[in-house]
Amino acid sequence: MALQGTGAPPRTAAPVAALSAISPKGTERTGHSSRVIAYVVVGLLCVFSLFPLYWMLENSLRSESDASNSVTFWPEEFHWSNYSTMWNSLTYPFHIFLINSFVMAGLVTIGTVASCALVAYGFARFRFAGREFLFAVIIGTTMIPYAVMMIPQYAMFINVFHWGGGGSAFGYHNLYQFLPQIVPAFFGSPFFIFLLRQFIRGIPYDLDEAAKVDGAGPLRIFWTIILPELRPALAAVTVLTFIGKWNDFLGPLIYLTDAHNWTIELALNSFIGRYSTIFNLQMAASLMSMLPIMIVYFIASRQIIEGVTLSGVKG
Repeated sequence: MALQGTGAPPRTAAPVAALSAISPKGTERTGHSSRVIAYVVVGLLCVFSLFPLYWMLENSLRSESDASNSVTFWPEEFHWSNYSTMWNSLTYPFHIFLINSFVMAGLVTIGTVASCALVAYGFARFRFAGREFLFAVIIGTTMIPYAVMMIPQYAMFINVFHWGGGGSAFGYHNLYQFLPQIVPAFFGSPFFIFLLRQFIRGIPYDLDEAAKVDGAGPLRIFWTIILPELRPALAAVTVLTFIGKWNDFLGPLIYLTDAHNWTIELALNSFIGRYSTIFNLQMAASLMSMLPIMIVYFIASRQIIEGVTLSGVKG
């Protein structure tokens, strides 16, 4: 008689045996290989990202003929005098254009931060008729290309306000040429209004109520409650606005017809001639124009990331 209960062994034996075959050393080797691959990928990305900067640096130290004709990765001879030559090679010394860019970018940054913070505070904390419609209109203006507004704005600033020239101070002529670049910044930027509004909506409204109980008005609440909490987002708006205006080329090209009023971007364009380009001096000037932006970004990169990230998750 056959015995009852005999048959194939339980199917769980094979998976258990397979699991027992996996050793901790194998897991460690797999994790180590993944880290090595990740480091190699990041290293390659860094090389590709920093190569244009290296190319700019080594070309700024070449002779004019070497920079125009050679495709090597190392100069035949180092010409450190290119920087002093570049500094005085244009109609005015290079520091004039640096000052113009600093002044214009600084005033535009101040106007943008102040106006956007106030407008965002109004949309985030006050209830009034048509609030959502007005906010939708403001956000909708971001979809209008600058090329569409360029000619009407130019006609308004030049023909209506007469900001094409006139006035002089501190050695500058035609000071009104700066106004079309600076004045619009004091009326806010739609994207930054949206960014700051989202951040303000994440600030507890109980803080406003407590301040009202103490007799604080709207402006005092904005100054003592909202602004301190708004610092990460304000830092992001400040740096992004400054960098954007520093790198702007089209706006100054339209309005700044006086060479003494040129910004750094217009000065860089001056090294490009009709038939040739002075590559070594242009690379030296480009490197000098990048240094302020690099310093500002490395100082405030943490605030930029924190401000943008928090504005995206709050409210």
